[in-house]
Amino acid sequence: MGKGFAVVDLETTGLFPTKHDRIVEIGIVLVSPEGEIETRHETLVNPNRDMGPQHIHGITAAAAARAPLFEQIAPNVADLLDDRVPVAHNASFDSRFLGFQMAQAGLRVAEPERWLCTMRMSEGVSGYRRLAECCTAVGVQLASAHSAGGDALATAQLLSLYMRTVSNRPYWDSWLASAAHYGPFAVDPTVRWTARTEAFEQDHSFVDRLVGSLTATRLGAQLNVDYLALLDRVVSVSEASALEALAQGLGLTPEDVRLAHRAYFDGLVATAWEDHVLTDAEAAEIRSVSELLSIDEDVVASSLAAAPSTPAPLLTSGFRLEPGDIVVLTGEMSKPREAWSEVLTRLGLIVKSNVVKKTKLLVAADPDSLSGKAKTARECGVTIVNEAGLEKLLDA
Repeated sequence: MGKGFAVVDLETTGLFPTKHDRIVEIGIVLVSPEGEIETRHETLVNPNRDMGPQHIHGITAAAAARAPLFEQIAPNVADLLDDRVPVAHNASFDSRFLGFQMAQAGLRVAEPERWLCTMRMSEGVSGYRRLAECCTAVGVQLASAHSAGGDALATAQLLSLYMRTVSNRPYWDSWLASAAHYGPFAVDPTVRWTARTEAFEQDHSFVDRLVGSLTATRLGAQLNVDYLALLDRVVSVSEASALEALAQGLGLTPEDVRLAHRAYFDGLVATAWEDHVLTDAEAAEIRSVSELLSIDEDVVASSLAAAPSTPAPLLTSGFRLEPGDIVVLTGEMSKPREAWSEVLTRLGLIVKSNVVKKTKLLVAADPDSLSGKAKTARECGVTIVNEAGLEKLLDA
């Protein structure tokens, strides 16, 4: 007789593991033979590729980069599932996807036909299939939908309720008797699971991190602020590291950095007010950059209220796209890549499928993308922007 049930939920980059889609989050809830919830386990997983439909799972590449690789957690996953009945809502998907990646790691889990599916059970209990509808129908709270931990817990609660509703003990005992034992497994205790909430906690702000890394050597009042040419008004994790290294290389002090950030902000404000009209989009951009660069709230308020009395130099960047420049796209964007390719091609730009040394720009759905294209771009010093950054460059 098995030790109980192991309820599994996965968030993935797509639907096809054999076509390079990968797990980006796994949640496992252990349930006793009587239906009592015992323990919860969840972690993000670094897929070592782009994140796929981020609008569904909501996981950033920066968060995934802090998480373990699947092969690192695979023995622990196998150990949690060992001698238990694997359960999932839509078990056909989870069993096959997890089975594929476990096999890649040299391990195994129960075959798909030995998984218990709460979606199929729900059809007979409530008539619904989708997890959210099944939970609502029987009064189970679904918190954090499309997070592996939240969905696994809700599925475990459904299982517990169904075990009480379907009071056929021989039925449940037959499932428990089918639990397979494959262990023991070489679980590495040093591999740390990283829950979504933990990975999404912000480290020190970009500005705090930057000024805390600098020396006391001053360059003087004349500062070159090109290092803050934020084309997409976003500082990704990789960009933050590059800016930190550059600031150190330039010998900037914390005060130098604050002055540079204020000069950048003032230039942005001057550019926005150049036509004597501040649009909602421009105001939102000013607020966004002010938060990024830790600009004083009073300064921001006055900047939004009226044009500066002493205009600062307009904010410009030396980066331009010209006909013949090579542009590469990566990740699942809000606008299909094919549509972007048509726009770029009409403007005389060359859209390539892979990054080469002559590539001028990589456009990524997530600036911290873990895709091979993004990694090559960083190695070659190719500029990376998101879709908003591309739109600004095309407007320019």
